[in-house]
Amino acid sequence: MRIIVSIKVETILIYLTNKYMQSQINNNNINNTLYVGMDLHKNNSVFCCKDYSGVIVDRRKVLTDRNDISRYVRSFQNSWSNISLVMEPVSQWYFFADLLQDMNVDVHLAHPMKVKAIASARIKTDEIDSSVLCDLLRSNMLPEAYFSPPNVRDWKEMVRYRASLVNLRTQVKNKIHSILFKHALKHEFTDLFGKSGRLWLESLTLKEPFKSNLDNYLKSIDHFTFLIKESETTIESLVSENEQTKLLVSIPGIKYISALSIMAEIGDVNRFLSSKKLMGYAGLVPSTYSSGDKVAHGRITKQGSKWLRYIMIEIAHNQLRCKRKPGFGTYYRKVQKRKGSKTAAVATARKLLAVVWRVLKDKREWQESAPAVGSQRLLTEIISS
Repeated sequence: MRIIVSIKVETILIYLTNKYMQSQINNNNINNTLYVGMDLHKNNSVFCCKDYSGVIVDRRKVLTDRNDISRYVRSFQNSWSNISLVMEPVSQWYFFADLLQDMNVDVHLAHPMKVKAIASARIKTDEIDSSVLCDLLRSNMLPEAYFSPPNVRDWKEMVRYRASLVNLRTQVKNKIHSILFKHALKHEFTDLFGKSGRLWLESLTLKEPFKSNLDNYLKSIDHFTFLIKESETTIESLVSENEQTKLLVSIPGIKYISALSIMAEIGDVNRFLSSKKLMGYAGLVPSTYSSGDKVAHGRITKQGSKWLRYIMIEIAHNQLRCKRKPGFGTYYRKVQKRKGSKTAAVATARKLLAVVWRVLKDKREWQESAPAVGSQRLLTEIISS
């Protein structure tokens, strides 16, 4: 007789958690800690609070408001000497993590993909999610995400603010291209929004409302350009004396803006044990499919930081323009000739990321060849190894 037993993932997790906690009880390691799983959402957040043995102390849906959440957490502080809370790094986690830490709460960040791999289930609700997070935390099985310090988070906001301005300016430029397309107007300018192109656009005779729209779009471009330059000045003044920035700008193709973008995404470089780990974090490594004796590699994974991947691809494309300080332009052209521009950009981005890791790790500026001291090799050899 074949018996098929269906056991929920949550049930297994609770069982393992309780076994672990029972061992802690037997070892007299009981402490007065409240474990809280917080499923953070835009409007309402769900809390699941348990003690060390897995007994539910409270389960409640709370308005995602600073005052309501503060009031809810404070209601436990008189009864419990320690509160340990876990949340996932969604859009509002910056603020609430800092708020709760100021209230002496031990805050942890769960790694969303790894939590899903451990505790995925057919039935998914906010109550189940918060309970699973709480069980992972109290059983010391929680896969944690990088908890970036406040200054790194500020860097992210600065570079992403500038990126948003550039995107808005691009949208306005596309509106102008649309007006020209509707009037069957062609141009031969290399840069339509350069000096000569602007004069031509301003001289066009168009019927209303297209003429007014064109003039206002041009004013909008000027305004966004001003804001972009202002943000770049702020960034340069902030990071020009930063030691990590000085190291990064020594690499061909990296300027202050891209340097701060890299610093904001990497944070502490010591959390990456090798350059390959950093490449994996940027999603620049090929996917691997292995079965039996067959191993195949596919497209890059594109997992991890999309911002780091984007900025490294941009820097890779810029290698062809590096004349005064040659970088990886030769390598880019070599791969481009065989496999095309996209593959060349990705391969060059991986090389550059290896250089970034080595420069930050050794705290030494870029040199095309490393000093001939001891067993040090050429930096290019280190990258290719």
